[in-house]
Amino acid sequence: MSMKKYYLRDGGVIQAESPRQFVTELRLGSFFDSDCTDEEYMHHVAGRYKIYSSTAVIDIASPEAFLASLIAAGYVERME
Repeated sequence: MSMKKYYLRDGGVIQAESPRQFVTELRLGSFFDSDCTDEEYMHHVAGRYKIYSSTAVIDIASPEAFLASLIAAGYVERME
């Protein structure tokens, strides 16, 4: 797999080879929940997004679905 670069709405940048690695890197850089598992982190992010966004639903079924939902919500932009 090749490294992909993702830009976050808050100005951060994550480089990851897979959606699983993206979730781990996002969690490790988080002010909230950096000490939980990736699955717990995805659940917490989805809950916060539900509170702060009336339209975005973040899918936590898998790291792939989570990343795709963040991209669809406009929080993440993948750069080639």
